[in-house]
Amino acid sequence: MFTNCPFKLINDHPILMYNDQNILVDTGSPVSIHPSGSLVIGDNEFSVQSSVPLVSIQYISEKVGCEIHGLLGMDVINSMPTMFSLKDGFMFMDDDAKYSAHFKKFPLSQMSGGLVAITISVNGKEANMIVDSGAPISYIRSDFVVGLESVGIMEDFSPFIGNFQTETFICDVDTMTNQDVYKQRFGIPPQIISMTLDMLNVDGVIGIELFKRNRLQFSNHTVFLLPQRI
Repeated sequence: MFTNCPFKLINDHPILMYNDQNILVDTGSPVSIHPSGSLVIGDNEFSVQSSVPLVSIQYISEKVGCEIHGLLGMDVINSMPTMFSLKDGFMFMDDDAKYSAHFKKFPLSQMSGGLVAITISVNGKEANMIVDSGAPISYIRSDFVVGLESVGIMEDFSPFIGNFQTETFICDVDTMTNQDVYKQRFGIPPQIISMTLDMLNVDGVIGIELFKRNRLQFSNHTVFLLPQRI
């Protein structure tokens, strides 16, 4: 089946719009959520969680800054080939998707709880990063920014710890897919998030910036990437 839905940023959060509903796209969530227990996208209907502990749709709406009706997570995204293009303003899911030779392939690791990670280079060091479209700020362990000057404090939130502030740094990023190195802001994760990253054996979180710079396709535990102008 083929499904094509409008897809855009609202307050730096990626939103899928379908049937007059705003669905937050969060590749950092292993599960999808809709109060009805069912998420309908095009001709596809998925059974999803109606709620999860500590994370309500009302809470997500308050933090995103607009009305959110559901959340699209990795359980649904991994169920069929799915492509996201913020520049072109669409997401499509296609059982018969053929991936162009122009797309570059990331190695993808399936981790505990259904989260996924790619390997990139940050400031010349190899880094395993959770792909998290729901993160407006990317995060990296403090040892990756030794010797760099802070470029300011930013505020973020987590459903598990609420609002918090993070010191940020400008880092050189190489996706290791034959693209140019670019500069990106990273925060230092709070201790409780750092502990979670350590348990997952990853170095950080690569957030919405990756989606702003590239078309991304998820299929068969592989991420495919096509650069796009921002």
